[in-house]
Amino acid sequence: MMAPIQLFEIGRKREMTSKTLAVTLIALFGFLGAVTTFSKLSAQDAAEATAKPAEPSGRLPTYYGEIVTQDQRLKIYEIQSGYSTKIDQLKAEIEKLETAMKKDMEAVLTKPQLERLKELAQEDELRRQKNEAAKRAAEKAAAANDS
Repeated sequence: MMAPIQLFEIGRKREMTSKTLAVTLIALFGFLGAVTTFSKLSAQDAAEATAKPAEPSGRLPTYYGEIVTQDQRLKIYEIQSGYSTKIDQLKAEIEKLETAMKKDMEAVLTKPQLERLKELAQEDELRRQKNEAAKRAAEKAAAANDS
């Protein structure tokens, strides 16, 4: 009597593990997409910033604006500018590594798993679009009620 229960529990555990893996992979790919988009936008912003020779400016860390002099402010902006280039290079490297990681992870999956992964990602995208459309419709309805 005990063996069927143990087999059921083992089978159930495997099923949950594959579901967990699928959800994790979808979340990871979503995250990678967001990071890739952000990295591309950051690279464009950095290119535009370097194209415009202007007075050093930036954003001071929290509370610095209340305590620094104008000279200190300019020095901080220069420091930020120097690190910004290095940070942009590292972001580009991270993007390359994440792309390679995604490719390596997909290489582990079987063809049916890859197909299912694509289906799950498409379902998630459709669900997201549907939610966004519903949100826009609710906002329009609220705006119409306010008028």
